[in-house]
Amino acid sequence: MTKAFSLRLRPFLAVGLLTPLISLTPSGIAQDAPISAPLEGKVLFLGDSITHAGHTISMIEATLLAQGLDPGSFELINLGLPSEGVTGLTEPGHPFPRPNLHERLDRALAEVKPDLVFACYGMNDGIYHPFSEERFAAYKAGINTLIEKVAASGAPLILMTPPAFDPEPLRTKGQLRPADAAKFGWIEIYENYDSEVIAPYATWILEQKDRVLGVIDLRSPVLAYMEEKRKKDPHFTLSNDGVHINEEGHRVLAKAILKALGKNPDSIDTLDPNALAKVHSRQTTLHNAWLTHVGHQRPQTKAGLPLGIARLVVALPASESPRILFNGADLAGWQGDTAYWSVTDGTITGRNTGAVPSSTYLFTEKPYRHFRLLFEVKQTVSPAHSTMHSAIAALGERFEDAGGNAFGFRGPLLMFAHD
Repeated sequence: MTKAFSLRLRPFLAVGLLTPLISLTPSGIAQDAPISAPLEGKVLFLGDSITHAGHTISMIEATLLAQGLDPGSFELINLGLPSEGVTGLTEPGHPFPRPNLHERLDRALAEVKPDLVFACYGMNDGIYHPFSEERFAAYKAGINTLIEKVAASGAPLILMTPPAFDPEPLRTKGQLRPADAAKFGWIEIYENYDSEVIAPYATWILEQKDRVLGVIDLRSPVLAYMEEKRKKDPHFTLSNDGVHINEEGHRVLAKAILKALGKNPDSIDTLDPNALAKVHSRQTTLHNAWLTHVGHQRPQTKAGLPLGIARLVVALPASESPRILFNGADLAGWQGDTAYWSVTDGTITGRNTGAVPSSTYLFTEKPYRHFRLLFEVKQTVSPAHSTMHSAIAALGERFEDAGGNAFGFRGPLLMFAHD
């Protein structure tokens, strides 16, 4: 091949082997009647790391399926992002600027086109400091913009209060800070953060009930559950750091949401653990794919599969076991001439700017049999690029080709023409 080519390949998923080898609200207002919100079509969940964990959403989905809801009639889409808030505020010492929902909200609404939206923010928005009217005003402004943008999209919105912050785990670790401390942050949290910051934020969310389809109190159920448990075990907690609740805590949240929607919350307790695990695995794969598809500004976040590939992955039969060929970061697990092959923006990229003595390939280090290969490919087209072809080679052998090319191949090819 003598002309320049540029191939962008995303073989994120390698091989699916076909054999086994391979109460009362914080404001004292009684809870309203159930929210009339049929869980149909695309249901979008927005939130921070608590939403991102996904267990609440998985429990809700598994419960709906167990209650006989047609799996083809609804899709719960998790777009929770760790560290995120709605204010654009970041406490000093945080390892990176906290992502702001409003940087990606328009894209999320445009890409998902939801039929219903749930949103849960507030835990990060006080940036773990003592209460401040200025920060509270920024939180209100952020939620107000969220309400307006979701309404403009045509989707109904259900707002959820932030869950409670539990200071007890940090108290024993000496990581709580008094009001006159020199600094505060996500690992040095104000000792009354829940009662003086989260509580008023939650109360204000509940006061927005006439502006949205509904509001759900998540803070009170968590407090009530911990209070009951601590009657027998004074050291009981749902969180090791006071912020990120465990699966038991997510069960409390899922029950609160189902109850608010008029569903039977106790059915969560009878879920088949294996069925729930399968739902959560599928939810996790799609969640990561959706995050990458919509895009965000949080660093240190592993890229998900391309959304189209992820949808194929979660639909694989149980007899197939997926293997990931590409880690999204580098060419680990591959062999090829790095003069032509690299990773750009989470994509394997093949490119040359001059003549090559013979066609050169990128090979997986491991061989595979009985496989289904899932991938996406994009070939650059312009007057400066080849009018020949690039290809995926699935069967055949590697050999040394002309010009000392150690990465030649002979065998059947799946070709991509220039057009």
